[in-house]
Amino acid sequence: MNDKNRLVQSIIDGGYLKTPRIIEAFSAIDRADFVLPEYLGGAYGNYPLPIGHNQTISQPLTVAFMLELLDPRPGEKILDIGAGSGWQTALLIHIVGSDPTIAGSNVTAVERIKTLCDFAKNNLKKYGFIKSGRIKFGN
Repeated sequence: MNDKNRLVQSIIDGGYLKTPRIIEAFSAIDRADFVLPEYLGGAYGNYPLPIGHNQTISQPLTVAFMLELLDPRPGEKILDIGAGSGWQTALLIHIVGSDPTIAGSNVTAVERIKTLCDFAKNNLKKYGFIKSGRIKFGN
């Protein structure tokens, strides 16, 4: 089992990740793609990491807890305020936009700090979400 799978399994074992579509998103969207290069060694740690401007990429357990409470479903439209690194945005678009038979599913992400907005956009490009039109971005 690799480090990413260990992290996901530990959050499942802790009772925070329960819903199959959210578990699938955590498995498909690699947190390492959303951290600064100098923090790659901690990408699979269950703790927040700095992303600049006194902001962090959230602790995975916290994100799992929030997503389980939100319970996003395919086809829903989501507004993600404070996109930061884009990791939670990517998880959301994977969840709500994962069914290609459901038209109109998308995520609109907003980030007020231009540098972080650009960071998130570049990270999200790794998954083709912006090019596919499944996400809209504003700052």
